Amino acid sequence: MKKIILFTTIIFSALHSIFGQNHDHDSTFKKVPATHFIAPLVLIGGGLIANSTDFKNKQISWRNQNYPDFKTKADDLMQFAPHAAVFGLDWIGVKSKHGFNDKLGLMGTGMVFMIGTVMVLKETTSEVRPDGSTPNSFPSGHTANAFMGATILAKEYSGKSPLIAIGGYSVATATGVFRILNNRHWASDVLVGAGIGILSAEAAYAVYPWLKEKIGKKGKNKNVAFVPVYDGYTMGGNLVIGF
Repeated sequence: MKKIILFTTIIFSALHSIFGQNHDHDSTFKKVPATHFIAPLVLIGGGLIANSTDFKNKQISWRNQNYPDFKTKADDLMQFAPHAAVFGLDWIGVKSKHGFNDKLGLMGTGMVFMIGTVMVLKETTSEVRPDGSTPNSFPSGHTANAFMGATILAKEYSGKSPLIAIGGYSVATATGVFRILNNRHWASDVLVGAGIGILSAEAAYAVYPWLKEKIGKKGKNKNVAFVPVYDGYTMGGNLVIGF
């Protein structure tokens, strides 16, 4: 628990200093309001509170009593649904705030924050999964990935329809619920993962304008991007080259 609290404090301090930067170079990006911290902090705080032996025993009892045979692989795909919508809605005529390259950059930047945080926490906490399979339960990478995508989706299409944001967060929430019902994660893993996902997206919107400016000045080919990918089990990436 001390490791979790210490690392979380470090992450919050780092993100706070990042979010405090003022990006005036691109008017489509704005400084992240402090109110955007509320939801992820509540989720992470709730996850830390739920990270107790008593709560975990109650979760196991509830799951075994109500959904003992539940098993699905839908969550492996659902975690990427918000990401697909971020790019796919443009193809059907629903325009986002930023273009394809900027959205790709935002997604890649958010993935770096999300994957880095999730992987470090998994290695330092060594939390055993509910099914006893592996000691890398905390936090839920699937949930973090889904909520990061849902947050970017909500930001990109906030001016179109609230149903888009509701749909994205609903899919992300369902991903976390399925992780619990599949007996792969504790509720604390899912709650903290959701918070990390939201914070990673917020960090992307704060940092990407600076990265865009720096890379734009030095890079000759501005249509090359590498997007890291984490599916909850392994890390990889997609190289995108525009011609």
